[in-house]
Amino acid sequence: MQHRHFWIIFRPNIKLAAQATGMKIIIIHHHLNPGGVTRIIQSQVSSLRKQFPATDILILTGKMGYAEFFKDMNIPVEVFPELDYLLGDEPPDDKLDLLKSRISSFLNEKISKDDIVHVHNLNLGKNPVLTLAITEMSHDGYKVFNHCHDFAEDRKPNMAYLQQVIHGHFGQDTRSVMYPNLPNYLYGTINTFDHDRIIKSGIPAERVIHLPNPVHFETKSRLTKAEARASIYHTLGLEKTKPLITYPVRVIRRKNIGELILLSALYPNQAYWLVTMPPQNPEEVTHYNAWKKFCADEKIDLIWEAGTKVDFEELLIATNVCISTSVREGFGMVFLEPWLLGTPVMGRNISYVTKDLLESGVEFPLLYDEITVDYEGKNLDFGQLEPDSQKAVIKTINANDAVKKLVKDMNPKLDMLFESTGDDLITHNKLRIKQEYSLENYASRLHEIYRKLA
Repeated sequence: MQHRHFWIIFRPNIKLAAQATGMKIIIIHHHLNPGGVTRIIQSQVSSLRKQFPATDILILTGKMGYAEFFKDMNIPVEVFPELDYLLGDEPPDDKLDLLKSRISSFLNEKISKDDIVHVHNLNLGKNPVLTLAITEMSHDGYKVFNHCHDFAEDRKPNMAYLQQVIHGHFGQDTRSVMYPNLPNYLYGTINTFDHDRIIKSGIPAERVIHLPNPVHFETKSRLTKAEARASIYHTLGLEKTKPLITYPVRVIRRKNIGELILLSALYPNQAYWLVTMPPQNPEEVTHYNAWKKFCADEKIDLIWEAGTKVDFEELLIATNVCISTSVREGFGMVFLEPWLLGTPVMGRNISYVTKDLLESGVEFPLLYDEITVDYEGKNLDFGQLEPDSQKAVIKTINANDAVKKLVKDMNPKLDMLFESTGDDLITHNKLRIKQEYSLENYASRLHEIYRKLA
């Protein structure tokens, strides 16, 4: 493992820094690559800068991504590669003590006990040495807000790696390192399911805060839906006789691309099925390419990587319905964002996520709980099958109209794909999302958390 220390990437405006009230926020994440957590960090920074401009902010990360955004916001970023992921590129045991020493020294150099440490996904298991280092700092009195987006408990390799490093190498109790019970250590969760699971692990309820993500779409397009649709059909060379059904996320395994392919096989001539973005992780790319080859072999028509061929925002405006087939989400941004562009959301319900969204007043009439299929003589939920089994089911459906009809009869709710929700529901959901998940609300909640720690 290479050890390279990059110093400050860019410095904040001195005048702005001089306005600081004494509260300094240290934001820590493994990387600032494109993705969900980076977007939340951007929202965190944007909302604080807008509502509380005097807040002093420093970001510490293992890998730089969106440099321009943070530069434009006058936010200093320091890159220290040892903060990045270890899982997938595990250093040998004899390097772990040195790595721990380097990470602890770096953090102690950058953070004082008066600062608030806002660390993202510390317990995901991607870098157990960082988890241990920050827990040790919290026992020394440093103030920590552990913002939990995802959990190692949901990913066996991650949990195994935490155990291997924290217990196996450093001889400490893994659960105690992941979940210290200290008055200067707070937890934030993006849904109530995760909120309750941390409390059940033994942390007092007053130290666990439900912090829903902000939902905002800084729209640049001035096109109407009809204009955007005309532009997209023209650019992609499509006939205007069929609606657009868009899968608006990167293809990674938990997003369950097989289910979208199943739907396109069930309704082959009733819509254009668009996949927006390929994965970036090399392991996910292999999985993705296997699905593309499968579709080519089976002559199942999907439009791949549409988001790289047309403007993404225009595509979401133009599409008739956005579809989510994901089997696991943290907050569920995909259930909310399209409504802000006037586009309904359809797809697989994830009840522990949508429970919170429904309670905020957002309505989802186009969600289904599962797709039941016959697999080896048993009625099973398609989303729970392994990819090879999913391919076998799709292959059978694709070759046999009688099987196709049987699956449709078993899942009548799927016909909603081609129903309109009406403008009233779109207007209602757009209003509820803007009211409940605004950047202003997010900034106020963050500031309240920081004041509680300070």
